[in-house]
Order: sequence, then structure tokens, then C-alpha cells
Amino acid sequence: MTTLRRLIAVALLVAATAAHRSAPAAKPGRLVIVGGALADSNEPIYRAILDARLGNGPFCVFPTAAASPETSIDGPVKLFETYAGPGTAKGILISSAKPETARDPVVVGQISACSGFFFVGGVQSRVIMAFRPDGKPTPAYDALMARWREGAVVSGSSAGAAVMSDPMIAGGTSAAAIVRGVRRTTVAASDSDEAASGVTITTGLGFFPSALADQHFLARGRFGRLLVALLDLDQFDLAFGIDENTALVVDGGTVWNPGASDVVIMDERPARHDGKSATGVRVHLMGAGDRFDLATRTLAISPDKTPLPRSSSATEPIDAPKDVFARWEVLHLLDRLARSTQTELVIPVDGGQLAIHKEVGFRAVGRSGTGIQGAPAGLAMTGLSFDLRRAP
Repeated sequence: MTTLRRLIAVALLVAATAAHRSAPAAKPGRLVIVGGALADSNEPIYRAILDARLGNGPFCVFPTAAASPETSIDGPVKLFETYAGPGTAKGILISSAKPETARDPVVVGQISACSGFFFVGGVQSRVIMAFRPDGKPTPAYDALMARWREGAVVSGSSAGAAVMSDPMIAGGTSAAAIVRGVRRTTVAASDSDEAASGVTITTGLGFFPSALADQHFLARGRFGRLLVALLDLDQFDLAFGIDENTALVVDGGTVWNPGASDVVIMDERPARHDGKSATGVRVHLMGAGDRFDLATRTLAISPDKTPLPRSSSATEPIDAPKDVFARWEVLHLLDRLARSTQTELVIPVDGGQLAIHKEVGFRAVGRSGTGIQGAPAGLAMTGLSFDLRRAP
């Protein structure tokens, strides 16, 4: 590195440090965890990200998870600038193929001057290999964590959402997870290899210590893999499954949903365990405008929503689906169950059985109009519980 380049890096670090000391934050920055397939037109999510910037520095995009990081910068940068204005965003190239980028003082100085961050989608293992190879922090990771702790927003979509937890889900299907359980590894697998060995768990970035997060949730039928990961891991008793074009916004002890679809909340705290099986896992559907308290584990439903009407076939029994983990199947199943007088549904799956219960106090509400996949707009439910009975 040339002497001039080193001087520039030092100057950036000194300037960033001086700016940060002038306005210390009382709490870490906002997290905006997007479930993938974020539409360019989804302004509420872009606003949730950009409104939480800290300082006057650029909003910075990491293309690290992409197959070709060098060519995956310009699109997201231009998109954020359509909402924030020209010249407000920039890309920072950190690549797992070039691990030295996470140790470059110039790159570290750029991170320290950012007002917020966004991780693009792709393969989450590339992010970990670049920022935390072998679970060890790099200077880029340390600078990123420092900015977040000072109050800068951190966001990401798809793979950029998965890395928020530590450990994180790195791959696996729902069906394989129930049969094979959790597989821990220090090298994350890609989703293209996700059927190999249950649900794969590996190191994450650790911005969201309160819970486990999963993405593309309802669209790709990932209910089973998140449930198994939650039950089999000791680190968490709370998990969030974030659907596509939807976000989980974390503001201190409160989380909320500004997205187009639902966030599924799984609370293991009241569950009873028997070997590999569990009964009484509390489940909520958090729709757009709803809020969830991380301390009390309660869902506050937006007051503009009204109860779902009964269907014309409300008293007829609901048939168990052939594949409950097919695309969108859980969303459609819960919508049908909510409109029915039926209070329990038992579903056979390979390697066990899944049971859904409507508890005392069950509520299902929505807004007028149609939402994702024909479900009610703003669909929300509380008072559900799930049992998972797995073969020994």
C-alpha cells in the first residue's frame, strides 16, 4: 500500500471517530431484516432503512453475498438513491474471493464513515467467509459492529437477512430438517445444496442476539426447518420467519413489520419437550402494521384490522395437505383454519407429525382488500400453538 493511501485511510478514521464522539447513541442502530425478493416499489421498507441512518455519511451497500460482487453494486446503490437522493449511497467491495479486502485500511475507513448499511442477497456463507472467516473478526467486521453500536442502521435481504443471527441458518429444507435435524458446520452451505443434511447451522454476524431469523419463509415453505432449528438449538427460544418483500424491523425491544406479507413468530418458551418432539410452541402471524414486544412476547395488532369472516364451508373438516411445506401452503392452510370452526389439524409428515391448535383467545384479523397470494391484506393471527412429534 502506498504512503498516500495509508494517510488517506488514517484521515478517514480520525474524521469518522471525531464525528461519532460528538453524538453517542444510547442504543445500537435499527435492524431491517428483509425476507428476500424486495420489490423496487416497496417504499415502506426502503423508508424504514433510510430513515434510521446515523450522521451525514453515505449509505453503504455490501455486495459480498452475490456471485459477482463487482457487478452487483451499481443496481442497489442507484435504487437507494432513488429514495434518498443522488450521491447519498455508495458500494463497498468486500469479497470472500479476495479476503484482503476486509483488512484494507481504506475499506475500513470507508465503513467507519457510513451512515448505514445494506447486505445484498446471494449466498450467506460468502458474507461470513469475508467478514468472519473461521469465526474470527476482521477489521471490516469490527468497524461495522462499531458503527451499528453507535446507532447506524444495518439491513439486508435474503442472504443478507440470514447473517443477522449468530448462529444462523445456512441451508436445508423443511422435510429434511424433520428427518435429519440440525447439522452444525463452520463452512456454510449454499441453498442450492440445502436438501443434503437437514438444516445447516453455522456462524453468523450476530447483530440480532435475541432470536433466530429465516427468509423467503412462506414462499419457500421453510416453516419446518425454522421450527426444528429453534427446538434443537440451545441459543434461542424465539424465532422469526420473514416472508418475501417483507421485513422485520428491530428497534430495541420492539419489532414490527412494514412489508407486503407476514412475519411468522415462533415462541418456544411455553413449549414442553419430550426427546426430539415438542408440544405447545406458541405461534403468531405478524402482518403489516403490527408490533411484537421481545420482552413480554406479546403481539400488538394494528387497531384498523377487523376479524376474518367465517367461510361458507366453516363447519366442514379441513383436509391435511399432501405437502405442508410446499410453496405458500402454510399461509393458505392457516387462512382456511382461521375461517373454520375447526380448532385442531394434525398433518402427517415424513419422520413425524405436525399439529396446529387454535388456543383460547385465538384471533385472526385483516384489512379490506386482498394481500399476498389472495390472503387478506394485513393478515394477522395470535393464539396459535404447534406441536412437532418426530420419530426417535
